[in-house]
Amino acid sequence: MAWPFSSAFSVSPTVAARANLTATQRNLALDLSSAVGLGGMFAVVGVLLPSVARREGLDSVGLAVLAALPFLASLVTLFAGRIGARTPARMALLRSLGAVGVLLVVIAPEPLFIAVAILGFWMMFALGAPMQQRIWATIYPSRDRGRMLGYVGTARSAAGTAALLAITLLAASSGWVAIVAVVVVIGAVCSLAVSRLAAPGIDIDHRFGALESIRSVTSQPMLRRITAAQLLFGGGFVVAPALIAMFHVDRLGLGVEEIALAGLVSYGSTAVTFSLWGRLAGRVGALMTISTGALVGVTAMALFALAPSLPVVLVATMLLGASGAAVDTAWPLLIADHAPAERQGEVAAGLNAIMGVRGLLAPFVVMAPIFAGVTDVTGGLLISVASMAAGAVIYARISGLWRIVSTRAAVVLGQRVQRRPAISEI
Repeated sequence: MAWPFSSAFSVSPTVAARANLTATQRNLALDLSSAVGLGGMFAVVGVLLPSVARREGLDSVGLAVLAALPFLASLVTLFAGRIGARTPARMALLRSLGAVGVLLVVIAPEPLFIAVAILGFWMMFALGAPMQQRIWATIYPSRDRGRMLGYVGTARSAAGTAALLAITLLAASSGWVAIVAVVVVIGAVCSLAVSRLAAPGIDIDHRFGALESIRSVTSQPMLRRITAAQLLFGGGFVVAPALIAMFHVDRLGLGVEEIALAGLVSYGSTAVTFSLWGRLAGRVGALMTISTGALVGVTAMALFALAPSLPVVLVATMLLGASGAAVDTAWPLLIADHAPAERQGEVAAGLNAIMGVRGLLAPFVVMAPIFAGVTDVTGGLLISVASMAAGAVIYARISGLWRIVSTRAAVVLGQRVQRRPAISEI
């Protein structure tokens, strides 16, 4: 039986080439298995639990805290070079422990325990982030890396879609607690798959500290510009879960089933578009891909700010999911394109920490005027739109998309001017 992804590789009919292809296929299968577990966990931790906490009485400041927790955990990445995962097996163990910790919510579904479970999950994930970058840069050929990451992203999002679909269909009858328990068990088991990866030299053979991680980012001009763009674009993007949770409950009064449906649309959109973004990245590059995805994200948040009903929210959710897929696909490729192979772990740690500080502050900056009564959730969404638009402009400039769009617009405008009749002809 032929391997379904074998067409993605150019292989000569030699024993060595066939052995290499077999190793890549095996590693891809293990990576896909791990992605399935992560997808279900992301759906529970990122979509369901914040809304459950809101229904349990958590206020806007509390939601801002929940939105900031993944980024607080990202600061731990600065220490991943010393205490984090240095092998795939250790990364697998850390992620499995993080998943098991979410069972705390099953025992006591209170806002405090939800926060502790979310923080623990993301801390374990952050300690493995540099190792994950090393894995992807090692096991996939550069010419096919975008496509392979598209497959992995599709598997992750499809698993999240399945988890949210189960919650949507069964929450009313069986309750969400039992479903979460099943998802957690699957996530913990699937996380162990990457411990079986086969790739020589994949282990991180040197330690690096916080200063080395930050310097690895700030010392390179292109990485500095990418960081500036993502600080602004992501600054608006990371506030989206808290704002959307308020929007769902406060403005539209949605129930758990409808909230899960919106999450289902988001994950479904992400699953469908991951492979498309991966193929696009392989053709036009990671910078052009993330620039296009950023424009889609700005459009999505603008629709949220103006949405009068659930159908419009579902369209905005679909676009936001597609934008997230573009960023997730392009981000590891950007690191691989602009950092030496032996330093990619350091760059990944530095970028995660920088984005963690941004994500830690951004929810409070946007939520503060809402909590003070200066504006409402719509105003918060508009603040996010402005930040995301600024980042999208920087991405468009450094990728060349701005020049392409400007040139095309000038050509179209020139054609219209030429077709317009002169005053003497009227």
